[in-house]
Amino acid sequence: ISIIATANVHGETDPCGWKKKPLGGLARKATVLEQNSNQDNLYVVDAGNLFFSKELLEDGISREVALINAGIILDSFNEMGCTAFSPGSKDFAAGKEFVLSSEKKASFPFISCNIFDSSRNLLFDPYVIIEKNNLKIAFIGLSSIFESNGLLVEDPITSLNAVLNEVIPKSDIRILLFSSNDVDMKMLNASNPDLTMIIRSRNKQRSSDGGQNIPTYTLGDKGKILYKFDLEINNIESDFTDIAWCDRTIEDSNNRLDKMKKGDMLVDLEQLFKDNPSALKRVFLYRSRIDEANQRLENAINKIILDKIELGRDVEGKIDILNIVDKGKLEIKKIAGPLLDDKGRLPGDPHHGHNH
Repeated sequence: ISIIATANVHGETDPCGWKKKPLGGLARKATVLEQNSNQDNLYVVDAGNLFFSKELLEDGISREVALINAGIILDSFNEMGCTAFSPGSKDFAAGKEFVLSSEKKASFPFISCNIFDSSRNLLFDPYVIIEKNNLKIAFIGLSSIFESNGLLVEDPITSLNAVLNEVIPKSDIRILLFSSNDVDMKMLNASNPDLTMIIRSRNKQRSSDGGQNIPTYTLGDKGKILYKFDLEINNIESDFTDIAWCDRTIEDSNNRLDKMKKGDMLVDLEQLFKDNPSALKRVFLYRSRIDEANQRLENAINKIILDKIELGRDVEGKIDILNIVDKGKLEIKKIAGPLLDDKGRLPGDPHHGHNH
């Protein structure tokens, strides 16, 4: 199966403002999705903080612009298709009612297992399970605790464990869409839940691999890069091996060993550092990491293969999505007019220009 994911889009509809290398844009994403549409087992997800770049929208023109912008994103996602969306705290910047009205307009499911209304009713379904080719894939929505009027966000780890008791018997693969802070990620890894992988928002780093624990990926921000995960499944009862982690660990450890050779690639490191216990310890550490990664590759039964797709100039924007964006920009121009720059953004907007 293949999964194409975004997170932390932060209300961005166009390529970023970096003139040298503008990346991102809904229309370019749509082109990539169309290029992969021949795959029967393709799933498109977003892990949260999709609609807005702030935790709270203030009254005024900037709020009106942000709401129209969010509408552009919703209409584009409806056109492109989305398997599941797990809202993060910034998606509630315009309030609970905005998110609920957006869910009604959406042709795709909003999911979360720990966001409740003030009467302790779940705001959305906690998960979706899709069955294709005798394979049941569960997408679970989750968020770290945040505050917003009319909402109760309960402890994510407790909520996840409760929903997994229900989901595990019903599914073969479990993918968590988690808008998470670092503390909750540590708590989750410590509890070691039965998950295949985690796609994370809130953190803006760009993962090169899924790490040593449950494969976990942070996807940058503003939709500049699409993360594509190909899951090769040979025995559903076996664990998944993150091929990118193995390859990166081997390359990084070999590079570190080469640097320790100080230009003499034939030197015996054990002999070179026989009187330097700390350096010798590092040599053994890097070699053990290489051995572990090679062992994982050799024993891999199910694999996660990562591909990062840059939405650069070489990706042409899909016309129907460009039309949706342009139509929305015209609405923005009517209310904001001369305040906008050539990208249709207000001065002071976090998306104004390029943030290195």
